[in-house]
Order: sequence, then C-alpha cells, then structure tokens
Amino acid sequence: MFRRMGYWVLALGLLLGPINAGAQTFEYFPGATYDSTVPTLKQVVGHDWGERITMHGEVERYLHELAQASPKVQLVRYAESWEGRALYYLIVASEANMARLDEIKAGMQRLADPRSVSKTEAEGLVQTLPAVTWLEYGVHGNEISSTDAGLLTAYHLAAAQNDELVKQILDESVVIIDPMQNPDGRDRFINYFRQTRGPQPDQDPQAAEHNEPWPSGRMNHYLFDMNRDWFALTQPETRGRVQAFLEWFPVVFVDLHEMGSNATYYFAPPAEPRNPNLSDAQAEWQEVYGRNNATWFDRFRFDYFTREVFDSFYPGYGEGWPMFHGAIGMTYEQASVRGLAVKRDDETVLLYRDSVQHHFISSLSTAETTARHREELLQSFYDFRRSATEEGKQGTVKEFILAPGRDANRATKLAALLWRQGVEVKRAQQPFTNARVYDYFDETRQAKKFPAGTYVISLAQPAKRLARTLLDKHTPMGDAFVEEQVRRRRKRLPDQIYDVTGWSLPLLYGVEFYVAERVSQGQFTTLEEAPAPQGGVHGERAGLAYLIPWGANSAARALADLLQQGVRVFSADKALKLNGREFPAGTLIIKVKNNPEDLHERMVELSSKHGADVYPIDNSWVDEGVNLGSNYVNYLKPPRIALAWNQPTHPYSAGWTRYVLEQMYGLPVTLVRTGQLRRIDLSKYNVLILPNASGFGGSYGEALGEAGAKHIKDWVQQGGTLLAFSAATRWLTGEKVGLLSTQRELRGGRPERDKKEGKSEGAKPGEKKKDEAAAPPEPYNLEEAIQPEKELPDATPGAIMRIQLDTEHWLAFGYDGGANVVVDSRNIFTPLKLDKGRNVGLYRPEGELLLSGFTWEESRRQLGNKAYLMYQPHGRGHVVAFAEDPNYRAFCDGLNLLFLNGIFFGPGH
Repeated sequence: MFRRMGYWVLALGLLLGPINAGAQTFEYFPGATYDSTVPTLKQVVGHDWGERITMHGEVERYLHELAQASPKVQLVRYAESWEGRALYYLIVASEANMARLDEIKAGMQRLADPRSVSKTEAEGLVQTLPAVTWLEYGVHGNEISSTDAGLLTAYHLAAAQNDELVKQILDESVVIIDPMQNPDGRDRFINYFRQTRGPQPDQDPQAAEHNEPWPSGRMNHYLFDMNRDWFALTQPETRGRVQAFLEWFPVVFVDLHEMGSNATYYFAPPAEPRNPNLSDAQAEWQEVYGRNNATWFDRFRFDYFTREVFDSFYPGYGEGWPMFHGAIGMTYEQASVRGLAVKRDDETVLLYRDSVQHHFISSLSTAETTARHREELLQSFYDFRRSATEEGKQGTVKEFILAPGRDANRATKLAALLWRQGVEVKRAQQPFTNARVYDYFDETRQAKKFPAGTYVISLAQPAKRLARTLLDKHTPMGDAFVEEQVRRRRKRLPDQIYDVTGWSLPLLYGVEFYVAERVSQGQFTTLEEAPAPQGGVHGERAGLAYLIPWGANSAARALADLLQQGVRVFSADKALKLNGREFPAGTLIIKVKNNPEDLHERMVELSSKHGADVYPIDNSWVDEGVNLGSNYVNYLKPPRIALAWNQPTHPYSAGWTRYVLEQMYGLPVTLVRTGQLRRIDLSKYNVLILPNASGFGGSYGEALGEAGAKHIKDWVQQGGTLLAFSAATRWLTGEKVGLLSTQRELRGGRPERDKKEGKSEGAKPGEKKKDEAAAPPEPYNLEEAIQPEKELPDATPGAIMRIQLDTEHWLAFGYDGGANVVVDSRNIFTPLKLDKGRNVGLYRPEGELLLSGFTWEESRRQLGNKAYLMYQPHGRGHVVAFAEDPNYRAFCDGLNLLFLNGIFFGPGH
C-alpha cells in the first residue's frame, strides 16, 4: 500500500496506462495538481516544458517570476559568466524553513567544523536542522535536458498541491537548484540548433541540427570543461559555485548530465576506481540513493544502468569535489536528444520531453531520499568531518609545508587556492623548524628550518581528505583495478580509466613542498582571506635601470604589462652579479634612457599589482657575468600573437592557451581560423601558436595543405616564432612540412614513418639462412605472433612526469634544471640530432620519470630520455615544439614560464 499521496498519484498514472506521446498535454508527473498562482514556463516564456530548448534569457525570466510568485522559493545570483550572463541558484523549502535560512546556514557551518561544537551540540543540530540537497544542472552547455528538468523540478516543488511527498521534501530539507551552470555554452548550442532545424524536428541523427560545429556548446567561453575545474578554480562560474557550496555544505550533491543518444540513464553507484580518500559510508549512501532511483524508474518503466562507467576518482568532477567535504556526490547521465527528437539504433524515437522527464524524476527521487533520511545524512556528514580531523591527528603525516621557494608568489597562489575551497591554511609569522620532513623528490627524513611567510596545512582539520587528495604526491587507483587494465590492454580492449590519474597540485605548481611527520611549533596565523602576491621596489629611484629577476610567474606578468605600456625592456641571456646580488639568465632590464619619465612610478605600481621584485640600479658595473651593454643582452620586441582557432584545433587546447595568455598574463591574442593561415599576411605577427588538434575535425595537414605549410615555413625563416603542441608538433615533423627534424615513435621505438620498412637484411623468400636446417624448430609463440607489426604506444592517461632542462637555452630560463609536466597522449618523439636543433626538455630516465598517476610499463620505458621540448632554428626564426600541451587545464602554473619563454624571448633572438 502506498503511504504517501505522491506515490498514490504515481501509481494511478501507471494504472491508467502508458503516457500517450501524441497527446496535447504531456504529464511529467501523472495526476499532479498545481497551484494556479505559481506560473508555468509557458505562461512566462511561451513554450511548455520540453516543447523547446530554453535559452538563458528565458530561464532568467522564469526564475525571477517563480521566485516572485512563490513564498517557497528564493533566488540567489552567485556568479557571472565571461560573456556577462548571470548564474543563479534557487532555494526551495517550506515557508517555515524559508524563514530560518540564515539559521540553517549557520547550523551547517557549525556542523561542518566538529572542533567548534560539543557532541551534545552536534546532536541537537542533527535533530533540528533540515538537510540540504543540491541539484546541479547543465555544466556542459550542449547537454540540454537537465536545465529544463531543473526548472520543472523547482516548479513542481513550489506549486504541487496535496502532495505528501513534496510536503515531506520541503519540511525535512532545503533543496537548492542550480539550473544552468554554463549559460555561454548552452546559448551557443541553442543558437546553432535554431539556425539549422526546419519546420519539424529532424529525427535523423546525421542531421545538422544534431551535430554542432566547432567548438560545440559543451564548454564555456574559454572552452573549458568546467566539470574538470572544481579544484583548479580557473573559471568564474566554478569559483562562484564553490563559494556558494561552502556557505551551505549540502549533504548530497548531484550533477546532472547527458551522454550518447543510444544510451539509457545512468545513476550511482559509480564505476571503479574510487578515490581512497572517500569514506565507506559515502559509498553506502550512493547505493541508498541508487536503489530509490531504481524504484522510481521501474515504476515509470525507464531503463537505466549503474557501475559501468563514470567513476569517483578525480577530485575535479562536479560530483567528486563535494565528496571530499563530506557530501554524497553523484553524477546522473541521460541519453541526449541534442535537439527535440532523435531516432536511435533500436528504432525508437527519443523526444526532448522524455529526457527532461527522466532528469525530473531522478531529481525528485534524490530529494525524497534526503528528506526520508534527514537525520542519518546529517549525522553521516558530521561523522565524515569529525573522523577526518581525528585521522589527521593520529596519522603519520601531520601536515604539509609550503615554503616560499624560488617563486614565493606561486606558493602564495597555491595557498590562496586551497583557502578558497575550504582548506584551513596557516602562515608562519616567524621562522620555525620542523624536526621531521621530506619532499617529493627526496624522502630522506630530516630537520629543516623554514622562513617567515611559509604556509602550513595541518591535516587535523575537517577538510583533511580534500587536502590529502589535492596535495599528496600520488593517489592510487587500487591494485585490482590496475591489474584489470593491464589484462585488458594485453587483449587490446579499451581501458576503463575515465580521466587523468595524476593531479598533485604541488607538482603542477612546481613549488617547494614538504611532508611533515611532526607538528610544527611556532607563531602561525590562520588565513581569513586569500593572501595576495607580494613584491616591491627594493631601493630608491633608479639612475640607470631597473632589474627584475627572471624565474617567477609574477615577473612574466610584469613583463607583459610593461610591453603593453610601450616600455622598452631588455633581457640578459646569461647570469650576472651586480651590487652583490645575483641575477639569473633571463633577467629583465628596464633602462631609464628611452623610457617614459614616470618610469619609477610605473615600476612601483607594477610591483604592487603583480608582486614582482624590482631592483633599481645606479651603476652598471657587474661583479660577475655579462654587462648591460653585452651582445648577450637582447631587446624584447612586444609579442604580436596569432593563435590558430577553429578546426582542426582541439577546443580545450585552444581555450586553455587563450585563457593563460589573456587572463593569467594579460597578453592580447589574435584568433585566426586555421584554414586562413594558408594565405593571410603573417608578417603582422611575430608569434604563431598551433594548439593540439582534436582528431575529430580533420588534421593540420588537411586544414593547411602544402601551400599552408610553405606559407608558415617562409614566415618562420623570415623571423617568426612558431610554437606547437602535441598533434601540431607531429604535423611539423611531416616530410612535406619539414619544420621539425624528428618523428613520433611506434611501440618499441621504430619511427612512425620508417623509410626502411619492407626491406630486410635476411634471406630472400624461400632461401634458408646459413645453418638454419640444423637448428631445432622453436615452439610456436602465440603471444608474440599475434602482436601488431606497426602500433603506436599506449596512451598515458594524464600522469605527471619529470623532465630535465637545458638551462643554457633561453627556452629554459627561469628553471633550475627540471620541471614537472602532464603527459596525456601516446606521443613519444625521438630527440633531435645535434646538427638540427636543441632538445631543451628531455624526459628523465625511465626509473626517475613517473611522479604521479599511471602509465603503462612499456610506455614508461620508451619515454625515458625522449624529447618533450624541442627547438629548431630556421633562417632567422624559431620552431618551439612541445610533445604535450604545457597549458593543460590551465592548472600547470609551474610550466607557465616554459611556455612564455618562447613568446617573450623568441622574437628577441
């Protein structure tokens, strides 16, 4: 017997038979009745749920109308996209709970920090607080149904009448609905769809309306996949969401997506591997939610699957990051229509309204589970945060120590990043010593003294599990899972690794970082706001010049700013020592002569804005090294940058590169459609960047042809600097391109284009080798016999590896001999011959190569000592070729200088 009205009306709807797809009115929740004073979507924007794909402006209008009409709804604007579109979330609750929202938020803040409440106080909060369910829709703009489902969910909760299920949800919980995480991408998709559809929806999956052009609506303005950005916090949309999350601390967080049209519906439990920093209780709760979803889907006769794909391993997912704060995080995936109707391989037609309904029902099911288990979920959340603190106290590792190192502001940026996502960070006010520390390159335990300004991250805190997964050198996937992947690889079956396997922030940032097995003693203050970069002008007004040491990212930001202001800047190719201070190769020299009269004031403002260290000098006599008038001092021409855009570039790579240049360093970029590079006037630019290619929109060879290759080669020879990443680097190696004298290797080390292929030094067909008749026949080796003759190496799934750098070359200025890089491909390039160019960056030998994440054993052995960063001169110009993308997800701050050196120093050489 159904005990709640919501179940009763659902059962009645099913007893009346299947929903009639041809009916005028489609009932998303059969039998429900609604308050007529609460507006429907159609009353506000002119179309019904699932009838059209709702654009951002229409969503915005409806949200305002809904919040104005219902006392159960409050609208909060939490961020703004790059293109100026507002992002909102709705709070939906009973009127009684709406009246105490501030009290609820404050209660969750107290529950989130078990150090601040007694056990009795925690029990009282668990008994009296409603639980918070957070439903997040549409992070990928072309995954369209979730946004309309979010609007429908909000309407149903606000307007449903005589529904005991809705009453229970609103009484026992607060539901937060973020209906559109990516408005820029969504409107990009909808505009294209409306341009290509006819009078009636075309069900043919090959129709243009179902197949977007480059870059697609998946990404935001800067073409970031924001479902990978949760801990990197590069995008304003993500930063706003994280800040809102930390105000509420929901006990459950669901991220609703879409997948291929021929799939069904996915919900938790997730696939393996599972991040080891998550709790067993969270896995058990995922099953509880999954079982309730299954009950609802069975009643509606919706197909679904679980466990097969979509893991909880990478902490940058929308479902993943909240879990490290104690939420029950889950991903839901609906088969996508990518329009209003699509015919599937099984001959059925999936309608847009079907996909909206599926997400709507799973949303209600999730909210119901939270309401039914309110106290248990609040207790589980509290236990997660409490046990994390206790584990930090009792574990061998007590804290992490982030020292200023070679780039103090890069360390400060990492400390600020941790603070912004709820990790407690302390800063040393005085020097201190820790008796037992080690770093990620030398695990010898030792005592070490640290200066004031060092950051300390204690693990005896509620966010301990998030801190561990972000700061540990390596997060293992589990032996059984890895063994299964190796088995599958031997049979050439696809692996089940869903995303990158290495993301250690200290390695990505390239900072001086230590693991401490003792609690540091000294004077520390807990950060209450994000720390700002620190710099200064170290001296009075210069009579001759200002020097900025090269090696800090803040120096690069300062250089970009100076060049934008029209200030003339020089750079030293060799180190120098002046007035007792050492300045490394790459040091910037800003001479008073031929520069603006207010140069000193500009340098003061510059150092404050960017945190750059500036040293005024009144004489040029050096103690050691090159003089300021040396031939090793080069004038830096302002970079005029062209970036290949549109097909065949990979949208991610193009977007990451553009973001790093424009937003992180303030460098203007001209976006040029790749095909135009065949014929445009390249003399307007002195830097051309070719991002990685996607493989889905053709190749550089197809886009540029021989004429384009020649046009670019002529430009390089006349003095241009060409930077290429990954697949673009491979294009440079082509025989008809001839810009890079190497090749990508096949498995085992053979070149991809083997000129000797087919030739043999052995016997001719039918002819026996000498003494062959006398040799006994060897047993047939099946494993060896079935191996492909020509095969690329296995792709490394996003691991962090170590390279060694030739620091005498200007491309490696600012580094002390090595760097950490993300490897996320099957690229292995043979090093350049000495007469062709320089191997500025080489992978470390195989035993010293892998720092974090996973790679295949054969790939690791073959990658050792191979080329990562190659330089080849052509005429008066330069080719700078990276085996991988140095701007990967824009979270590789430790590689920024390696990328920018080519842009700043290339035109100056």
